[in-house]
Amino acid sequence: MRLGRRALMLGATVLTAAAVASCSADNTWVHAEDTAAWPGMYGDSRNASYTDADAAQTLVPAWNRGLHGANTVQPAISNRGIVSVTARTETGCSTFNLELTVGRKTYCRRDAPGADLQAPLVDQFDYTYLGIPGWMYSFNPDNQVRWRYPTAGAPLWLKLVGDNSVLGITHLGQMVIVDSHDGVANGASIGLLPKVSADANAAGLDDCRTAAAATAISGPDLGGPGCPVAGPPAVDVTNQRAFVVVGGGASAPGRPGAGPAKVMAVDYSKTGGSKHDLRYAWERTDIADGVIGSPALSADGSTVYVNLRSKKLAALDAKTGATKWTHDLGYATTVPPSVSPDGVIIPAAPGLQRNSFLALQDQGDSAREVFKRTDVAMVSPATQIKGGVGYAVVRSWAGVETQLLEFRTDTGTTLRTFPLPDTVKSTSGVSVGPDGELVTVGQDGDVFAFTSGRRTGDSVAKN
Repeated sequence: MRLGRRALMLGATVLTAAAVASCSADNTWVHAEDTAAWPGMYGDSRNASYTDADAAQTLVPAWNRGLHGANTVQPAISNRGIVSVTARTETGCSTFNLELTVGRKTYCRRDAPGADLQAPLVDQFDYTYLGIPGWMYSFNPDNQVRWRYPTAGAPLWLKLVGDNSVLGITHLGQMVIVDSHDGVANGASIGLLPKVSADANAAGLDDCRTAAAATAISGPDLGGPGCPVAGPPAVDVTNQRAFVVVGGGASAPGRPGAGPAKVMAVDYSKTGGSKHDLRYAWERTDIADGVIGSPALSADGSTVYVNLRSKKLAALDAKTGATKWTHDLGYATTVPPSVSPDGVIIPAAPGLQRNSFLALQDQGDSAREVFKRTDVAMVSPATQIKGGVGYAVVRSWAGVETQLLEFRTDTGTTLRTFPLPDTVKSTSGVSVGPDGELVTVGQDGDVFAFTSGRRTGDSVAKN
């Protein structure tokens, strides 16, 4: 029997209504979360450079390719094995998506200035989020724009914070919370500084870029007051509180980032209605040594770890901001430490500083040294996975050999080493794939992948 157009339309209407009704009953299954293999800069929302993944039993050098521009931020990796990475290039693409198995480019695009300062944020559905001056964007897996949201400044620092929301902080100090599905404001924005203006959304980006380059190569430098928020926040998704370091530029009084840095805690829970309310919880401006860089958060949400200018690591009470302890590292860094759920802390020592490679154990009111190695120098932040395994890029003390090192986090003992070219003098970190694959990017933008070798491709460095 042949149905008429009216009957077909009625049937389609009924089916659509039923589908909408079923979705509206429970749509939590489509809520974006930070459960990708490596969601973005410093891993998940806690900035802890930790993932609950197993070490791959077999790893071999699989491929490498050049991005033709400097890299300062480790890549994100999706659950289906897509590597999202940025680079500062003179021409051509600045944001790249690469297949983890063979390094093939799935797509690339040239984004506005500032894209090179961040890792694309990736959720469990392979949607990505990126900030450029004046806008926060979301893209689907085919590189099509899903939505964009206007901001004051460049929202370089993005985190998935639960409840289908993405929290963004611009380099000028505006904090926003947006629905990750449709890009609609999920709460009123606030300023982390007295005046945050959208008149010049790209102003100060060079200060951010100076900070990123200095951190990756030679040591900590916030780069100037034009970039008052120079790194991503750490977020406690369970208790809906974000922690961020603001300010610290020592020159040009009256500019946004001038003056001493402060550590701020901002709550974003719902106090009424359906929207999140951004509210100041506490701030610390009285830390004598001065705070630099980005914070990291313990797995239970009780402790915030921050770096001090005086070459120390400090632990703060997440509820009140009170100092729990400080520990002398012997060097300064703006990169947050790697923090495991059992309290093993591996401070970052990126750059050619020839600093000791060490790990600490948080004991509540103090930090105990777990191990200290002086035979190699860290030239990347560390990454930890479950089972007491860690990864870092190191160079020999003489600076003539570079390796990606797999080690035990309780003793520092080497488990495996993976060679890298000696021209790699620092990397932005080690990202972990869905099956334990490893990806690291050298300072010049050369991407190196270590996989099981089941689908190993030839080097595509010249492509």
